[in-house]
Amino acid sequence: MEDIYLPADRYAFNAAYLVKALRKRHPDPDTRRDHIHAALRTMGLDMGGLCLTGGRIAPEHHGELLDALLDLEPSAFTGEIDLCSVKLALGEHGGIWPASIRETPAENSHLAS
Repeated sequence: MEDIYLPADRYAFNAAYLVKALRKRHPDPDTRRDHIHAALRTMGLDMGGLCLTGGRIAPEHHGELLDALLDLEPSAFTGEIDLCSVKLALGEHGGIWPASIRETPAENSHLAS
């Protein structure tokens, strides 16, 4: 899977939106899963089609990201899902990063010599 680099403002908005969605109380785990899946689609992430995996409906793409987000534990200090955890999951499991972390050729010029 190729990494996705989003403009900083869009990345920040999407991460905050996911935090809000993850903090929302849901009556059952399936509803929560559907809500986060919809939030990822709203971000413009191509989740592909739906397929049956392990007895449940899962996205064709980015299922690992969805699972990682759903497995996030609340902070020991606040009792809620925190923004840093969501950003780590986006990067480590979804390959979604802010464009500002991308290295530019000017930053790498010292490596060529």
